Amino acid sequence: MSVINIFVKSFSVDQLIDHKHSRVQEKLIAANMAKMPKMIADWRREKRESKLKQKEEKARRDMLLSQARERFGYAVDPRSPKFLEMVAEIEKEEKKRRKLVKRRLKEEQVAAPVTPPADSS
Repeated sequence: MSVINIFVKSFSVDQLIDHKHSRVQEKLIAANMAKMPKMIADWRREKRESKLKQKEEKARRDMLLSQARERFGYAVDPRSPKFLEMVAEIEKEEKKRRKLVKRRLKEEQVAAPVTPPADSS
């Protein structure tokens, strides 16, 4: 066999390997492109939720600062110990209030008699 024949055979083998590699890459790209609409929708949903959470947190912070201003009579730095103490106190009160509401609902459910439906035979 001549050197040229060996070169041609090795060149064709390299081409086959490159072609198989290209097909694998194309399949991978096609699979990822098929997933793209769902990924975009998920990203947009997460972005929307994140913005909503930020707005809620800002509104909560503004409300707390407003309460602090009313309570202390002057604008309070949100990093000050007084403000942080007030926030902890408010959160504790809210927790108690939620617990009380939950307990009342539970008591009402227990107190309400469960009557079976009347037989209409």
